[in-house]
Amino acid sequence: MTGSRTERRSAGTQTMLDVLLRWTWIRRRTAARDITDFDGGQPLRVVGFTQSIGGAVKVSVGKGKQIARLRQGYLRLAAGEPPLWKDARGDRSVTLQAPFRLKPAGGKVRLAPKFERYELVTGAGTYDLAVPKEDGELVRHAFGGGAGLR
Repeated sequence: MTGSRTERRSAGTQTMLDVLLRWTWIRRRTAARDITDFDGGQPLRVVGFTQSIGGAVKVSVGKGKQIARLRQGYLRLAAGEPPLWKDARGDRSVTLQAPFRLKPAGGKVRLAPKFERYELVTGAGTYDLAVPKEDGELVRHAFGGGAGLR
């Protein structure tokens, strides 16, 4: 971790306990509260998928062909700090460099219907990123796009 405060999960980053609480009508965090907390200095962890952040991992699909594998990880978003991508498996982590531009990308995320795709343009290159739809507003806010970007 790069900051002094520990991060908490965002509203769209749900564990099995969060799903059970939702089924019992117990209140959960909201995207609006996440944005308020982010602006107040609370670091947030947003689960996501990528093929390109930190370099592509190739997988053989037969007959000598290879494709980039979709990897799970999370973004650590904190006001005043550069965003950090960390793979769920392994030790791969990348600090993303400003300036940022986040553009919605078409298409669905395979096996993840509650996620939306983005193209993230940074000072170091262009990457693909998929985050939960519930966290889309927070991610757009954190990367400077605001709520109006769609």
